[in-house]
Amino acid sequence: MTARQRLTEAVQRAASQAVRQEAPGWLIATVAATYTDGTVDVTTSRGLVERVRRLKSYSAPAVGDRVRVDFTPDGNWLVIGALTS
Repeated sequence: MTARQRLTEAVQRAASQAVRQEAPGWLIATVAATYTDGTVDVTTSRGLVERVRRLKSYSAPAVGDRVRVDFTPDGNWLVIGALTS
């Protein structure tokens, strides 16, 4: 592989990673802890995320619940609700 090909591949990888980091998305997570202020800690494939806000409709979170979480590039996370088995 030539130096030019290596550089081209490196630029493509960097661009792809930047797009992924800037894109909003959602994940399946597991509730790790609950708090009385309307937040929960969740464990995702990316690791633990602490004090994530939840929707009012997810009114009875429990440790171990499998939930959908949405996230934005600026670091905001939101628990949408629990999933059924």
